[in-house]
Amino acid sequence: MSAMSNYLEEKLIDHIFRGTSYTAPTTIKVGLVKKFVAADLEAGTLTEEMSGNTYAAQTTGPGTGAWDAIAAGNGATANTARIEFPQATADWGHISGVYVCDQSDNVLLYGQLTTTRFVRDGDQFVFAAGDLDITFA
Repeated sequence: MSAMSNYLEEKLIDHIFRGTSYTAPTTIKVGLVKKFVAADLEAGTLTEEMSGNTYAAQTTGPGTGAWDAIAAGNGATANTARIEFPQATADWGHISGVYVCDQSDNVLLYGQLTTTRFVRDGDQFVFAAGDLDITFA
């Protein structure tokens, strides 16, 4: 995952350069998008989010129990546990991107999947532990 939303960029600039408090999310949600539209995701718009057929964004907590540093000093983290989406009850179609948002559904981060995946009826989309890499470069 490679990009911050405008929302998060503004919160961090205000926090670092203007001394405005930024409260870390109490809940982190991971969701899937059918069509990766960077401009929409950057603006915080989820027009292409997967929906229906048992799909639901998955919730994780913040902290070291859910996210771990890959290596010291590299600005990166990854999920420490599997993130499992419900089993599809019909074809979901092509999934091309992922987003991370807070408990208020503010998109924080987004990225395009390395490989688009077609989710069929009966499939379950899973990020294995360590597979959802987040890097600030």
